[in-house]
Amino acid sequence: MNVRHAAPLLALSACFAPTPQSAPCTSSEDCNLAAGGECLPSPLGVMACAYPRADCASGLAWGELTPDLDQACVAAGGPDAGVDAGTDGGSSCPTGAPITNGQAAELVLGQSTFTSAVVNLPPFSGSSMNMPRGVFADDAGLWVTDSGNARVLKWNSHPIVNAQAADIALGQASRDVSEPGVAQDRLSQGVGAVVKVGNRLIVSDGTNNRVLIWNSVPTVSGQPASLVLGQPDFASRAQSSAANGMYGPSGIWSDGNRLVVADTYNNRVLVWNTFPTRNQQPADVVIGQTGFGVAQTVIPPTAGSLRNPHGVHFDGARLYVADMENNRVLGWNGVPTASGAAASLVIGQGDFVSGSRHAGAPGTNAVGMSGPFTVTVDECGALYVCDLGNTRVMVYPSVPQAAAVAATAVLGAPDLTTGPNAAAPTTAQDFDTCGWVSASNGKLYVADTGHNRVLRFSLSR
Repeated sequence: MNVRHAAPLLALSACFAPTPQSAPCTSSEDCNLAAGGECLPSPLGVMACAYPRADCASGLAWGELTPDLDQACVAAGGPDAGVDAGTDGGSSCPTGAPITNGQAAELVLGQSTFTSAVVNLPPFSGSSMNMPRGVFADDAGLWVTDSGNARVLKWNSHPIVNAQAADIALGQASRDVSEPGVAQDRLSQGVGAVVKVGNRLIVSDGTNNRVLIWNSVPTVSGQPASLVLGQPDFASRAQSSAANGMYGPSGIWSDGNRLVVADTYNNRVLVWNTFPTRNQQPADVVIGQTGFGVAQTVIPPTAGSLRNPHGVHFDGARLYVADMENNRVLGWNGVPTASGAAASLVIGQGDFVSGSRHAGAPGTNAVGMSGPFTVTVDECGALYVCDLGNTRVMVYPSVPQAAAVAATAVLGAPDLTTGPNAAAPTTAQDFDTCGWVSASNGKLYVADTGHNRVLRFSLSR
């Protein structure tokens, strides 16, 4: 849970609602004192009610939990980011983009220098990487899915030196082994996203067509998972478009109460209204398809269709999905509760029925995208999109509220009109295909998949 501490906590938000609302809670059904109430993980380590507030960047404010938290805005980066960081006594949110165009990274993992891109930095260890894809950072530390090595790496605290070795490896018996498999303690080379929420860890194991859940945060290498979704047991890997099946799952979001998974090759996103507690528990809601059991590819796209979705993120107000093959990011107001729900926001296109690369323009630009892979929102409300085909991360200082809004800054390129250059040398300023992006406490981690590394950037605060 990303909580940025300040003293006193009352200084975290200067805006107050007319009357306090009740908390804590066990589900969103408990949050019924106003329309739109949600039960979310709070910065105090318990589930608490949050209610709509127009003057909060996230659109939500905490209900009455303690005098320190009463009426504080939920962070724009989502419930797991705690309280709005904009008035954090230790830092302030920028009014513009939190990065500069082509900004250099401050730290690299998986390589000893910024100019190296070797597969599995020798000797093979917790410092080595082979096509890392997923990255998740919080106050406690860092997680990276090292997909080519069929493992998830964990740093118990934030790395401080280049090529710092991870402390443990999941999916393998130790940090010096790389053997893909399908078992309770093994992973495939299609391992994608990793998310920690509360005491749980969630990992998408794409090639095995499943999502693994650890009900307590792993502390040793090879620790077996507690639960599997998409399969009846830990030895199965069949694909399915049923409510309890998956085909190449990738992106994950959860607040500990709900779970959202991008079921990529079924062209859909699955939603569990309550967190799953048993193997192969079926999803409650599907978006991108009209119902369960179908996996249609809709061309041209619509506001309710998806084509190879990958990253998913909820910022407390909207659910965002990186709709990769439609070259756009879609947004839904809240987490949909009805299957087949249409999106209310499109980023990267001028309308919901267009899906062309670069928004139909002849080349790289500030509006269009080429295979957006992942999306996230930081604690200050800035939105980041890994634009895979353009080997860049597009940055918006706030979430666009209309179609065809231009990004204002970019990582991985000197400007928003420069396209990929396969002949360019490896530096601290470029990517060779990006993966997941994770923001925490003024730092942005980017999985630079093709360069076999993870880069960390400092955000303006």
